[in-house]
Amino acid sequence: MLGAMLDRRLHFVVGKGGVGKTTVAAALARLLARRGRRTLAIEVDDARRLSALLGASGTTGTPTVVAPGLSVVAIEGRAALEEYLGLIIPVKRLLATIFSSRIYQYFVAAAPGLKELMTVGKIWYETTRQERGRPLWDAVVVDAPATGHSVQYLRMPQAARDTFGAGLVQREAAKVVELLRDPRTTAVHLVTLAEEMPVAETLETHAELVGSLAMPVGSVIVNRVHHRRFSPAALAALREAARRVGAEERALVRAVCERAAEESGWSEINAAYLTRLRAAIRDVPIVELPFLFVEEFDRGEVDRLSGELETASPGRAAVSALRP
Repeated sequence: MLGAMLDRRLHFVVGKGGVGKTTVAAALARLLARRGRRTLAIEVDDARRLSALLGASGTTGTPTVVAPGLSVVAIEGRAALEEYLGLIIPVKRLLATIFSSRIYQYFVAAAPGLKELMTVGKIWYETTRQERGRPLWDAVVVDAPATGHSVQYLRMPQAARDTFGAGLVQREAAKVVELLRDPRTTAVHLVTLAEEMPVAETLETHAELVGSLAMPVGSVIVNRVHHRRFSPAALAALREAARRVGAEERALVRAVCERAAEESGWSEINAAYLTRLRAAIRDVPIVELPFLFVEEFDRGEVDRLSGELETASPGRAAVSALRP
């Protein structure tokens, strides 16, 4: 069940491009806020799709309130670095000198992995941030980049911890790694489709998460699953009907027959890859979200999806939302 996992504070939503990752992240954030948890949704993609889905006209490095108990913020590595430097160097004149220097500009542009490290560091900061002796956010949902890049982000704190000698960078990186690996606080949710390439990438990512990264996987959310199957006899009857009806109705009946055959075909494909997923991943829930045919996707569909996620359990179909 998703219930116990929703109690964790930090949720990364990871998936291959095009599988509905941002949609699921938005729905999860809405769900957590509806359950009375002060929730921060974080996006690290310049496209700002998460902000749009949650109703924000635009986001910056400052959290923007989009609903009661729900805020959204965009994090960019360079801005996160400058914010961090502002915390440890309180003299504004000195900061301005550093930011305007050519050495600093070159360092930011050339340092390998700096953007990823500072982005995850900012996520750690927001997750652990306190106000009046209590956490500022009860839940943080991160719409991570596409799978390959998101693994790079999650790997950087560990690489920094292991690379740098004793000092500030190593200490700060160790704090981030400890948070990312804490199963009481963190959950990585893998979003996929029940198709060949997304499933293969999901299995590879799952192996990296539980292996070298040692991070807790929360759930596997299989989006856009087709469940409707039509028997060969029903399809044959439709084809026969298309031959018998008048010319005006023939095109409509043929279209219905084609869509029924297509839906049955997708259902068989999805069932096969769901079987593969369940055989390979047995330690976390696998939640199915069926395809929702909608022409326009807005906050109403996000709310509908979040409601279905709240009651979803492994093997139980909920409703997904994706443009056809």
